[in-house]
Amino acid sequence: MAPTNHNLLVCTDVVDDKSVRILSKYSKVYKLADLEEERLDELLPSIDSVLVFSWPHQLTSDRLQRMTNLRFIQSILAGVNHIPFPSLNSNVIVSSNAGAYSEEVAEYAWALLLSAAKRVVELHVSLREQKWTLKRTLDEGSEITILRERILGILGFGGIGSMVGRIARGFGMQVYAYSRKKSTAKGVEFFAGASGLTELLKKSDAVVLALPLTSQTARIMNAERLSVMKKDAILVNVARGELVDEKAMYDHLVANPNFRYATDVWWYRESRESLKTDYPFLSLPNFIGTPHVSGPSGLATGRPVQLAVENTIRFLRGLKPRNIVNPEDYKTSYPY
Repeated sequence: MAPTNHNLLVCTDVVDDKSVRILSKYSKVYKLADLEEERLDELLPSIDSVLVFSWPHQLTSDRLQRMTNLRFIQSILAGVNHIPFPSLNSNVIVSSNAGAYSEEVAEYAWALLLSAAKRVVELHVSLREQKWTLKRTLDEGSEITILRERILGILGFGGIGSMVGRIARGFGMQVYAYSRKKSTAKGVEFFAGASGLTELLKKSDAVVLALPLTSQTARIMNAERLSVMKKDAILVNVARGELVDEKAMYDHLVANPNFRYATDVWWYRESRESLKTDYPFLSLPNFIGTPHVSGPSGLATGRPVQLAVENTIRFLRGLKPRNIVNPEDYKTSYPY
């Protein structure tokens, strides 16, 4: 098939050469890393589609305004809050990569949940620091949370959330789910609206955050909502750090030493996720943090790039892309 009159800008090196060759059957492909600044400026008005991982610093707001032919942006990340929606024309379609990381991130969510429930990190550190001796008493056993027959709440029941719920059934847990869209799943009780969210948080022994970051979900876990959770509950975040209010989370952990927060995602600094925090979370025994490796573990399978490329080809062929997002959900979301 001969290339059409499409011009695609690939903005990340996670797209391999084989994928570039496949895309080249449907479009003229330019790799951002290969372009000098002057050449990039020359090409901008002709680019009609963009394939991105994190948003490239070269595509500033001024340059986006010169991309008058831009019609489609495909994210290789599952979320799209990194895309500068306020700078885009209204006719630009943006597709997320929803579902591309579901199994891998769900597995990681369970790794964090089990680590928190069984206090794996805390106990390992105590051994390393020689602060523990072998004991088989009731007091020591009561520090471990048994998950069987407990309630797992899941905020966001898309690909990741639903997979987390499937795994929960193997642990004999009841599954409660909070979803923006009407959903049905065997053995899952669904909640909606503000009152439904409060009820789920009150009843759950553990909660997993799997929501996208939008203007509606930013800091959804604030001081008020944390306060309704059980004092010994576990909160796991594998979505976006900004779903949780940073100060409220730190204050809650200090005030409730039996509450545990385990996260693989972090708050934004200067419009990008950063491991820097305003509060000393890593000094707390009831906090577990890892450096956002759940997504990259999925990236290593090659599936996210494959799905993003396939959806880009749908656009290039004149078909309706999958996973189109509503820009209004993101125009006021953090960090923009």
